[in-house]
Amino acid sequence: MDYYDVKRLALVLAVQAEIEGMKAENARRAASYEGKCSSLYSDEHFQLKANELKNLAHVHDEKL
Repeated sequence: MDYYDVKRLALVLAVQAEIEGMKAENARRAASYEGKCSSLYSDEHFQLKANELKNLAHVHDEKL
């Protein structure tokens, strides 16, 4: 692995950590409100994170 591979991996893992936090917050809210529709993060939020991951996969090394 070179410098850019390591940097890209770190960025991917950071976005994944954000996604896991979003999922945890939605689960916490669902438990707190007895399953009522109280999610903070919608499908659109998760789609934005998926797009962010796709962009990281394709961005030129020098733009990382």
